[in-house]
Amino acid sequence: MSSIIDDDLILLLTEQSNPYHSQNAEKWKVLSKTLKWSCITPEEMRKFLGLIILMGQVRKESVRDYWSTDPTISTPIFSRTMSRNSFESIWQAWHFSDNRQQTQDSGRLFKVWPVYEYFVQKFRSVYSPKQELSLD
Repeated sequence: MSSIIDDDLILLLTEQSNPYHSQNAEKWKVLSKTLKWSCITPEEMRKFLGLIILMGQVRKESVRDYWSTDPTISTPIFSRTMSRNSFESIWQAWHFSDNRQQTQDSGRLFKVWPVYEYFVQKFRSVYSPKQELSLD
């Protein structure tokens, strides 16, 4: 995963998610089992993204099923990697850009633009065509 998603993207996601949680904490319903918020670390963000990628490989009916202890549907790697409450806390705060910098001409992709730019740069760093192609 580190060849595609390196430390720059992990830091971007971590640095945007922590303030987003602080700005919106009063809007979210706090459950009795919800963990007391502590800032997301880059290591936690890396685990979080790994679990999201794994969710694409292991299909379940709901997100909570990934942490089920029912032997017929359990997938132990999820609970060994991160608690369900930690995952849900990060999911709620997961953010890609600073909303305070949005302007009227920011466009529809404003919220995902930093991630889009990251992947465009990453793609350009590993792919350079031998010739110009034109589709007419």
